[in-house]
Amino acid sequence: MTGSGAGSTFKNSVSTGFGPRAGFSWDVLGNHKTTLRGGYGIYYVREDVGAVDQLSFQAPFIPIVAFATTPGFTLANYFTGTPATNANAVPQAGQLSTAWVPCLAQFTGFVDGLGNPTSDPNQSPTYKSCSGPGLDSTQNLFVLEVPRHFRVPNTQQWNLTLQREFGRSWVLEVGYVGTRGIHLRETRDAIQSVDATKHPITVTDVTTNQSYTITQNSAANAIARTPAPGLNGYSGYQLFANDAYSVYHALQTTLSRRWGQSYFQAAYTFSKNIDATSTGNTAFNTAYNDQSNINASRGISDFNRPHRLSVSYAYDLPFYAHSTGLKHAALGGWQVSGVSIFQTGLPFSIFDSAAGTAFLGAGSTPLLGASLAQGATVSSGLAGGSLKDRLVNGYLNASAFTPAPVFDPTNCAIDPTNFCVTGFGDLGRNVYHGPFQQNWDVSFLKHFKIGERNDVRFAADFFNLWNHTNFADPTVTDVETAGSATSPFGKIIQTNGNPRLIQFSLRWAF
Repeated sequence: MTGSGAGSTFKNSVSTGFGPRAGFSWDVLGNHKTTLRGGYGIYYVREDVGAVDQLSFQAPFIPIVAFATTPGFTLANYFTGTPATNANAVPQAGQLSTAWVPCLAQFTGFVDGLGNPTSDPNQSPTYKSCSGPGLDSTQNLFVLEVPRHFRVPNTQQWNLTLQREFGRSWVLEVGYVGTRGIHLRETRDAIQSVDATKHPITVTDVTTNQSYTITQNSAANAIARTPAPGLNGYSGYQLFANDAYSVYHALQTTLSRRWGQSYFQAAYTFSKNIDATSTGNTAFNTAYNDQSNINASRGISDFNRPHRLSVSYAYDLPFYAHSTGLKHAALGGWQVSGVSIFQTGLPFSIFDSAAGTAFLGAGSTPLLGASLAQGATVSSGLAGGSLKDRLVNGYLNASAFTPAPVFDPTNCAIDPTNFCVTGFGDLGRNVYHGPFQQNWDVSFLKHFKIGERNDVRFAADFFNLWNHTNFADPTVTDVETAGSATSPFGKIIQTNGNPRLIQFSLRWAF
């Protein structure tokens, strides 16, 4: 196998892009009251830690052999010493260390729980990781990989908006806005174990030439089912990929008016945002469920709110506006302003901490979905009744959900340690939304003029004016706890935002 690569990760031919922008504006009726506007553009963004990743995680990957070191080692000497005294030791310049240079794994058979050779392909495989005496072991690596051709993320944006003036200085805008992002960053396990029940795997012992066919998924043979046999990376291999994507479509409307120092604006958005992951976090896997297929992570974005109405205003109160003396000083010249928000609650997923154990090591990712119970539907998973009733009885029907299925229930009952491995749940990302939310913030302001050069502004600010309670999403941390009398699963136990707050302030300008 031959190939070539750039001499430096800074010489990246895929790091640049073509970013055209175009737009138009048309006075439809020629009377300056109806305008049609549109535009399209492609925009790029540099990864915030891309250069650091490319330099520190040089292709093809950086292995960290083991987390545990000889007692007494700290981060200051984590990579010092020799492999004999420290498994993480960096070799001397000009020398190669088998601990840092992965070699082609050579399968040498299966062993049972006592370490005895066995012909059972559901037991633990053994490997000769490199040629040479005393090197018969599995490469247990924690690996971080960055693609050599890491493309710069880009966003395509387009819009078409109709603006119309009518009445006494009222303006109405109605538009369609779309956005599509590609080459977005995501982190996942690139050598997840495969499903041997669908894709049987044949391995051959290099010492005896005996072949074995793996047709079942067990905890012990998971390493033999990875795309890189012999690398115990199904629980410690991370690919910093750039194949995630997003798409946004929205109807955006705005009604506004200005007069003097006063204004009114109401903006309503009906939208839908879909993506493969809503974060580019580099510390934990961001892919959902099946790590080998980014489309398994496709779902409603974590921040999606289908309906959002925002009303903002500022109005000079007319009371005693033309009075004089003390009456005007105390009662005239007041202004009221505020912002009111009405919006759909945030989306959430139903998680199962015990899902995917046939393919992923425990703790490799928390983003694992549960399954619907037999006969249940996504809609039946929501409890009925008013929000008050659902606060008491539960926002979700816990009976509608069940843990991800075990692959082999029969053998699971016989050998729970090895055969109670699970697949992925059938519930995708963010299939539900939390409770509707609203908030009212109002301020009353008054300016007091003292002479020609002094101005004192008094303000009374009311945050959450009506002391309305906004409830957070229900607890869905783990479907494994559903059904317990003390379990919070499916119940709302927290609120969002603050109670009513009142703030008074004085500002003296001179």
